[in-house]
Amino acid sequence: MTALLARVQRQPPAPPHAECRSDGRGMSGLIIVDGLKKYLPGSLRGIRERVVALKDFQVQGDQVKTEGLKIGSPTNRTVNGQLNPVIDIRPGEVQLWRIANISANIFYKVALPGRKFHVIARDANPVNTIYSVDSIVIPAAACFDVLVEGGRPGTSELQTLPYNTGPAGNQFPRATLATVVSEGPAMAPVKIPNAFAPTVDPSHAKIAARKTITFTENSQGTQFFINGKQFDMNRTDFTAKLNTVEEWRVQNQSDEVHSFHTHTDDFQLMSKNGVPVRFYGWRDRMDIAPRGESVLRIRFSDYVGRTVLHCHILNHEDVGMMATLEIVGDQPANGAGKEPIPHHHAPPHA
Repeated sequence: MTALLARVQRQPPAPPHAECRSDGRGMSGLIIVDGLKKYLPGSLRGIRERVVALKDFQVQGDQVKTEGLKIGSPTNRTVNGQLNPVIDIRPGEVQLWRIANISANIFYKVALPGRKFHVIARDANPVNTIYSVDSIVIPAAACFDVLVEGGRPGTSELQTLPYNTGPAGNQFPRATLATVVSEGPAMAPVKIPNAFAPTVDPSHAKIAARKTITFTENSQGTQFFINGKQFDMNRTDFTAKLNTVEEWRVQNQSDEVHSFHTHTDDFQLMSKNGVPVRFYGWRDRMDIAPRGESVLRIRFSDYVGRTVLHCHILNHEDVGMMATLEIVGDQPANGAGKEPIPHHHAPPHA
């Protein structure tokens, strides 16, 4: 159950990010792409960095269960493959935590009581403005990069708080993830900046096409659909054109949360249930509340070929909640993507 951590170098102008993958059989981990710290002021560029890879496992007898996983079953939550490890921090110290949910299905609502998370990146994309929250809801395969400040000397718990995904979904209980120990000589306070990375806001871009993506499921919760169809890798469900921006209306006509995820191209979340959403940066996933609706804008700027969009709750994806998207164009941008994009997932999930 140990998380895989790799660090790679990438040449600019590719954005720095952390990419995580989730799986139910143990093969999941975290890849960190260097470069995020360059947006921090000089006083914070040398701060300590931590990976907080969140993964759960269910037990059957004396073995870890890998088949027939039920989302709401009792489970064991780990950090970097350990049960309740210790995280040390000095009073007043600022650390960079890369928090990722590399589990297959469950949600985390992460909190460190008495401290705030200062979000500097989400879904592998740096934000344009750092924002502070008391807790972060992290669906499967989502990741946040946050700044954390050490509190007064003492011990506290990094927790996942109770979280309910709807009448047809699951209720996840509170659990301790890690013990945070603040000790040692206090460090001088450092001001957390406001502005962060430059981003391109496509809210005024010309819209080339509009699409509606609807998530549904049967009454037993055993079959899942996108626009009334279950996944077929030989069928093209949607088509988009390279170097255009599209607006998608994503609807959830079920009574549980679904985690919408796109491959290849990120998007801007425009609104949730008719309420405009402030643009902090690009995303590649979002939760759609039961009977809810979100509007996003997505730009197709780098690749041509076939890719997928799906619910990233793998128990839903693996029984139908995935669709194919084909991106077409005369010439791929920057000479990239000349070959069709392979599917990352195929039923059953590999």
